[in-house]
Amino acid sequence: MNNKDIPSVTSIWGNVKTKDLRNAVVKYFQEHYKNKEVFNKDIGITIKISIKSGRKTAYGEAMYPKKAELVRILPELIEIAEYNNFGNRKPTDSKDIIGYLNFKSKCYLDGKLEHVRIAVQFQRGGKFYYNIEVNRKNGDTA
Repeated sequence: MNNKDIPSVTSIWGNVKTKDLRNAVVKYFQEHYKNKEVFNKDIGITIKISIKSGRKTAYGEAMYPKKAELVRILPELIEIAEYNNFGNRKPTDSKDIIGYLNFKSKCYLDGKLEHVRIAVQFQRGGKFYYNIEVNRKNGDTA
């Protein structure tokens, strides 16, 4: 991955309370990512960004300002993400889930290089759905 390929984003949600941040992220998904598909260049698969995935990102997991900001460049992050390893399905996962393809990506957030982890759910029928985490500091809230 060349530095020129690394996406960049500027904070707009830095001082927003977690509840409002969650709502803003879901709204962003609804307005920008309805049935969006992104082709990952590294392993050549199409990954779906769905409203359901957006709700899980906002409400089903930790939410913090850095993560919310990266949602705005999610397609670019997925496109350039590099495959890292395979993770087995969890006992609580749906029977449709085969496992997880784990990727790593980079971006600039307010000019600072950040490392991003993207987990992609590999499902029966060849479907792929994303999940995202960015490196967190102790001060980041959930």
